[in-house]
Amino acid sequence: MSEPTTPAAGSHDRSFLPALGTAGPLSLYDAVSWLGARSAHRRLVGAADPAPGQTVLEIGCGTGNLLLAAARAQPAATVIGLDPDSAALDRAHAKARRRGLPVRVEQGFADELPHPDGSVDRVLSAFMFHHLPEEAKEAMLREVRRVLAPGGVLFLVDFEGLPRPYRLLTPLLRAVGHGRGHGHGDGHGHGHGEGHGHGGHDGHDEALAPVANDPATVRSLLAAAGFTDVAAVGTGNSPFGRWVSHRAVRGA
Repeated sequence: MSEPTTPAAGSHDRSFLPALGTAGPLSLYDAVSWLGARSAHRRLVGAADPAPGQTVLEIGCGTGNLLLAAARAQPAATVIGLDPDSAALDRAHAKARRRGLPVRVEQGFADELPHPDGSVDRVLSAFMFHHLPEEAKEAMLREVRRVLAPGGVLFLVDFEGLPRPYRLLTPLLRAVGHGRGHGHGDGHGHGHGEGHGHGGHDGHDEALAPVANDPATVRSLLAAAGFTDVAAVGTGNSPFGRWVSHRAVRGA
């Protein structure tokens, strides 16, 4: 059975924007996620292939769609979702409880994972990495490598470049001087902290556009963080753009 939300130390002291960038209905977020990410979620869980007894952590779990897919795939694993948005976590918890799925949800941030060193076997991340500036990406990957056990694996899926909604809205937002944008002024509901989980970035370009999210750059960041066997393991298309999934191993 699912467990209630557990807040991480200090998680109430950091601001963030909700998952859609506004305090809109989470049911809309669920619909958008289902439309744009269902296939990617299914394939990411298939690639991760958690075993009984393993610990699986999803960073930026939102309302729990990928989290529940992981729990369905391997009910004998310990499946944990982390996000700063308590309302999204409550929805994830309720969905898991209705389905009888054994998950745990935690309130926290990607640059301060509330887990001991080497305590996680699989880390999952879906469609949040593109929101982070490069230094925030680096900080998140350092934390992921820290909590993974030797031989543990990160599975990360995200858009290949700028998602279509960004391409349509960015010129308008630049024109009106949108400076506290989708996750770098005050954060975002995907588990990262201030500025989409990572510091107070107020510049227009950082607020508006995914930074350095082409697949080659993602693989370079993973290698620089100390991961081995870094590779793209899947691609696909969604209404919001083409996505790529990566696999990276935490060596000994």
